[in-house]
Amino acid sequence: MAIVNERHAQSKPTQVDPKTGKPLPPSATMTGRASPTMDVLPDGNGGFFGSFFASKNKKKMAAMEPPPPSLKASGTLSEREGVEVEVIKLLINSYFNVVKRTMIDMVPKAVMLNLVQYARYTKDEMQRELLENMYRTNELDELLKESDHTIRRRKECQQMVESLSRASEIVSQVQ
Repeated sequence: MAIVNERHAQSKPTQVDPKTGKPLPPSATMTGRASPTMDVLPDGNGGFFGSFFASKNKKKMAAMEPPPPSLKASGTLSEREGVEVEVIKLLINSYFNVVKRTMIDMVPKAVMLNLVQYARYTKDEMQRELLENMYRTNELDELLKESDHTIRRRKECQQMVESLSRASEIVSQVQ
C-alpha cells in the first residue's frame, strides 16, 4: 500500500499556495491528516483491503464480504479503484517472482535427483552383472587363475625372502 500511495503521490501534481507561489507541504494536501496510513481510501471502512490490514474489528477480519454477483467493466476507475488495481498488480508480480525463484531453485534439484536415481539403477545393474559373471561355474576356474606376470612376481618375492633369511642367519652367526 505504501508503494502504491507513493506512486500516486508522485503522479499527482504538487499543489501550490496561491498567495506565495510555493509548493504546499504534503501534510497540507492530505485533507488535514498528519501522515499517510493504510486507511487512506475515501470510504470509512478502509476500502477493499481494509479487512486485510485493519485490526479494529476482529469479526470483520474473519468474515470477508462475498464477491459481487456480476462484474461490469467501466471505462474509468475511481481513485480508490485505481489504488486497489495497483496493489493487486504489485501482489501478483510479487507472487510470480516468488514462483519463478522457486522454479529456478527446483530445476537443478530435479536434475540431481534424476541423476542419482539413474546412478543407483546403474550401480544395481552393474552389481547384478558382476555377480552373474562371478558365479558362472564353467568360468570359475578361469576367473581364479593367476596371470603369468603375477606368478613370476610371486616367485621372485619368495626367492628374495629366502635370500634375506639366509643373509640374516649369516649375520647372526658372525656376531
